[in-house]
Amino acid sequence: MDKIVKRRSLINRYFTKDIYLELLKITMIPECTNNEKGELIRDLLKENDIPFNSLGSGTNRLGLQIDGYAVKIALDKDGMIDNCREMKYSRALQPYVVKVYECVPNGLIAVTEYINIFTLDDFHLHRKEIKEILEDISNYFLIGDVGFTSKNYLNWGFRRNGTVCILDFAYIYSTRFNTFKCNCEDESILRYDSNFVNLVCPTCGKKYRFDEIRRRITKKQQADEIGDVRTMGYNLTEEEEEVEYNPEFEAQVKKKKEKKYTAWDKIKDYKEKYPEQDWD
Repeated sequence: MDKIVKRRSLINRYFTKDIYLELLKITMIPECTNNEKGELIRDLLKENDIPFNSLGSGTNRLGLQIDGYAVKIALDKDGMIDNCREMKYSRALQPYVVKVYECVPNGLIAVTEYINIFTLDDFHLHRKEIKEILEDISNYFLIGDVGFTSKNYLNWGFRRNGTVCILDFAYIYSTRFNTFKCNCEDESILRYDSNFVNLVCPTCGKKYRFDEIRRRITKKQQADEIGDVRTMGYNLTEEEEEVEYNPEFEAQVKKKKEKKYTAWDKIKDYKEKYPEQDWD
């Protein structure tokens, strides 16, 4: 007998069809800036007595806290793609990124776990752990705007149990994506630099900014890569429903690989411990 479980939908609880359509209209207003759209969305939620706290507005999405969860509302078509992209890759990137619980098919609204954002001091204090996370991720994916540079510290934070993870990972692409190749003769797959900020060709040494490479990817290519988000989770139509349990739709926690501690690691740690010495 198939296992039946109860699952809840925060989107269905607060976002009726009428509110959803109003949100979509706001997102599609061509003459409004995204900041103006954010104000209109907050006004709409207040008018409909939806309780929320503002988490801030990014380039393409508005962040809100509702019932202890983070809700990301797209402010334009790019924001809709961003929500779908995070829905697609959230499980594959556990435990390094926020868990994405829900996303409407067009990506207008997504629900994720709520994370406490880093301060700049937190960011520098956890430098080693951040780089270990990015090193592990970079074996399979390339992610923009999360590398170790101060302008990215707001994209990192703590879970309630104190573990470190990435809040915003919309600029994520599989290393199999052919766009991430150098334009040199060997067409080598690009790799991150030591801070996971720029991409470097391992053959010719040419350096690229992440946004340079990302601009090569068309919206059609992105849509084909993401696919249909309805195949990635339970499709609930009510606030609470009984559904057939599917392990593919449950949040999976991947254990971090244990790395062997080599002589090179000892040297690296010693240099970090005594940075004032001349190591050249």
